[in-house]
Amino acid sequence: MTVAWILLLAAAGTAHATERYTLDSTNTQVSFVIQHLGFQLVSARFPDINGELVLDRAGTRSRVDVTVGIASLECSEARWNERLRSAQWLDAARYPQMSYHSSQIEVQDEHAISSGELTLHGITRAVVLTVTFLDCPPGGGCQFAAHGRIRRSEFGLPHGFWSGGDQVEIAISGRTH
Repeated sequence: MTVAWILLLAAAGTAHATERYTLDSTNTQVSFVIQHLGFQLVSARFPDINGELVLDRAGTRSRVDVTVGIASLECSEARWNERLRSAQWLDAARYPQMSYHSSQIEVQDEHAISSGELTLHGITRAVVLTVTFLDCPPGGGCQFAAHGRIRRSEFGLPHGFWSGGDQVEIAISGRTH
């Protein structure tokens, strides 16, 4: 009986735990940049964000789920705020949220590749995010930066010569708690 308990305790000691982190607008920022002819046409961020990051450093159970309020959009130029929220662009009234749900996260030291699905403008597409953990001690908060690219045309959003390029650079940065 004693041998069984020792083996059970040894197995429990080698099991790894997942770390749960809360993403919120106080600590996390989602932003994007649209370029046109090689110049920045518009940049914006979404202050209304919430979600959860589950980090499994040694296994395959890492995941991230994020929801962003479209109406919270804030641009670097105020004239773009209403334009981007309007039905001609993001249509915040009809599509009030966008979301990202990972299907797989490969964690390697201070980097990760998150493969998942982004739902934007009523359309869901696969998106890959490259993540860098800037400061992420086990059991503490986690500071990170993530980057990805999407094409506006894949989400039914306007693009072209007069409305800017098709490619959008996405950046997510924050500190979890």
